Amino acid sequence: MAQLLELVLALMLLTCGVCIGWRRWVWPSRGQLDHQATGMLALAILAVVGGAIGSPFWWRDDPNSFSWMLPPLAARLLGAAGAAFALTGCYALEHRSERLVRAYIALLAVYLTPLVIVILMFHLDRFNWHAPITYAFFAISGGMALAAIWHLGRGTTLGANVAAAAEQTVPPMVRCWLWVVAIGVGLWGISLFVYPTFPWPELFIWPQDELSSRLIAAMLLTLATAAVLGLQSTDRARMSLWMFTAYGTGAAAACLWTAIGGKPVPASYTGAFSGLALGSIFCLLCLRRESIIVGQ
Repeated sequence: MAQLLELVLALMLLTCGVCIGWRRWVWPSRGQLDHQATGMLALAILAVVGGAIGSPFWWRDDPNSFSWMLPPLAARLLGAAGAAFALTGCYALEHRSERLVRAYIALLAVYLTPLVIVILMFHLDRFNWHAPITYAFFAISGGMALAAIWHLGRGTTLGANVAAAAEQTVPPMVRCWLWVVAIGVGLWGISLFVYPTFPWPELFIWPQDELSSRLIAAMLLTLATAAVLGLQSTDRARMSLWMFTAYGTGAAAACLWTAIGGKPVPASYTGAFSGLALGSIFCLLCLRRESIIVGQ
């Protein structure tokens, strides 16, 4: 009963959040958007609100907040991912940029689609089918994954009412950092997703929990995709760097919090996520400095 009440409360908060997002990001342009564009914006808003609402509960490792039992560090990394998706989505929607919104939908597809597929293929036994949250998980995650793929495949646009900003070349230093993230984090994510039981405890810390390992790997693959998309234009690079900063900061804090709680955490995790955040903050400052110089 307690889990059902929490689920109802979460759905009420989700509904309220989506209504607020709709009012801010869709309502002012409602007469100029077709059904496909409206649906894509609604999907982005749902991802933003879901990440914002879920992240504090996942961070607390609330056993009723997710569909399977997570190790404490994995739960906090999931919370960091939710916060990063919320911040990144707000950035894309606030700029009312078709290029950014479509990139955000692509990140959502990369995060959810492999995870849902691998769950259906290998991990259905991990779910409690008597718990309402299990059905909510599949309805929301599966539905959002299918919707994201639909909009990407169809080439949904936001219409002529959205002014397309000119693409600016990404500075060399920022491009170098994006390549470092794309290759390093991408290889880590692929390895963790494909072979989560690999006997290397510095990077594969849950060999007994393949599904939780793949959950974290899905976010690493998302970060790598964001890095590749960021190479295409300065505005996408800036959005990707904000995602790296948010996730890196949250993930590093998760590692430290877990270590303070007496749970062992590999130094490689703390170092990698701290480096991701610090390097991204430096690149954001470089982009800001360059935009000021160009403005002069």
